[in-house]
Amino acid sequence: MDYKGKIPPYYIMRKTFLFLFALALAGHAVAQVDSDEYQKQLQRMREQYAQQRDKARQQYDAARSKAEADYAAFRKKANADYAEAVQRAWQQMGVQPAVPKPAEPKPPQPAKPDPAKTPTTKPLPQAETVPPPVVKPAVPTPAIPAAVPEAPTMQFEMYGAACSVHTDISGLRFSLPSVDEQSVAAAWQQLSQERYNGLLHDCLAERDALGLADWGYLQLLGNMSERLLGKGSNEAVLLQMYLLAQSGYRVRMARVDTRLVLLMPFNRTVYGYSYLTIDGINHYLITREKIKSVEVCSVAFPREQVANILMSRMPDLGDGKRRSRTVQAERFGTMKATVSVDERLMDFLRDYPLSDAWDYYALAGLSDSVKSTLYPALRSQLAGMSNKKAALMLLDFVQTGFDYATDQDQFGYERPLFGDESFFYPKNDCEDRSILYCILVRDLLGLDVVLVNWPGHIATAVAFPEAVEGDYFTIDGRRYTICDPTYIGANVGMTMPQFQGVGAKLIKL
Repeated sequence: MDYKGKIPPYYIMRKTFLFLFALALAGHAVAQVDSDEYQKQLQRMREQYAQQRDKARQQYDAARSKAEADYAAFRKKANADYAEAVQRAWQQMGVQPAVPKPAEPKPPQPAKPDPAKTPTTKPLPQAETVPPPVVKPAVPTPAIPAAVPEAPTMQFEMYGAACSVHTDISGLRFSLPSVDEQSVAAAWQQLSQERYNGLLHDCLAERDALGLADWGYLQLLGNMSERLLGKGSNEAVLLQMYLLAQSGYRVRMARVDTRLVLLMPFNRTVYGYSYLTIDGINHYLITREKIKSVEVCSVAFPREQVANILMSRMPDLGDGKRRSRTVQAERFGTMKATVSVDERLMDFLRDYPLSDAWDYYALAGLSDSVKSTLYPALRSQLAGMSNKKAALMLLDFVQTGFDYATDQDQFGYERPLFGDESFFYPKNDCEDRSILYCILVRDLLGLDVVLVNWPGHIATAVAFPEAVEGDYFTIDGRRYTICDPTYIGANVGMTMPQFQGVGAKLIKL
């Protein structure tokens, strides 16, 4: 082929290949430079991050050390000031006798509506709306360094639940030869020594592990103190009070002749315990003894808070003896569950202070052991149902699954039941059923509920997201439709006739 006057194709191809190869080499060189620079930048970033991390860690450690030092200094001064004040701050005070829980107006017997009657939609009169309580965890305590675990650990029980604290028993025992001012002050100074920090740390850890609210923590410390220092001893009472004060609770001590008595206020009225009033606050004597007067040391400990009687959950007291019971609805017979109740928890709840705060019974909810046997059975029957139908099925479960009895007939005194207790005791009444129904609707349907408190009767009202016919209340622009667990066979929205025109107190949860 004649290429005269032309550039041969193979020459063009060779030139092109050489050009591309050179370009590739140049690109590789640039890429290598870029890669090296990237690695250098990455290394610089890593070094800067490490420096910032180390600086932040040093700042955190310094802040933590300062906080611990400040708290240690606070405690040291607070305890020294307290011990000094104890020597001169006692005064004689009269004790008010324990008040039994007031009897409620005679409740209506369970009623049944006319089978042919259907709900009509109309507003119901209301007297007032009680806002929900502030649900707080147990009183917080600044972190206290844990003592090095010592062997052996001291074992003790609280309602059958196994508890332990790392302590050298002989090293923490002390003697209180008298309950006079000087002896109590000297003992308080002894308790303020560092070797008791580990004991406080372990007690707080047990509180959290068992899920105890303030009343439960009070019992825990009482059991531990008596195990260490002797049942009913003055030393045990003083140690219990010391640990409560260090944990942030408002407590006071009193003496009756040669005995110490612990005083503790709560944020709600407590029935069944004698009390006296200090600075306008009722302080209850943590004893069932009938005492007419005491000498009170009314010294306040810094940063103290009044204990909350509310439980936001049921405590976990371990696996004790259980009792099973089968509950079955009548109208919706498939609503059936065999429930296992822990007898340890029943003992704990039996001793829990009585109150007229219906909300705190409902907000305590159900224990995990009851939920584990009850909720799967109910959820399987409620699946796919509308909110109204599901609420009606739960209503029938509570209306017809339990026998009815007033507190006076069953116990001989007023005694509201926590949710678990309705599955333990043979019968329940209107407030017990309403408390249980609130829990079930909130947990299983996720709907808001209020307790409806009429004179002598308690029911509930549910906030449905869709329009539902029936009697209702309006709260903050939302409609709450009546659901009465004691109006046997009544549909959602039906009110007992005798309460149609009666003003109700609505208790928000």
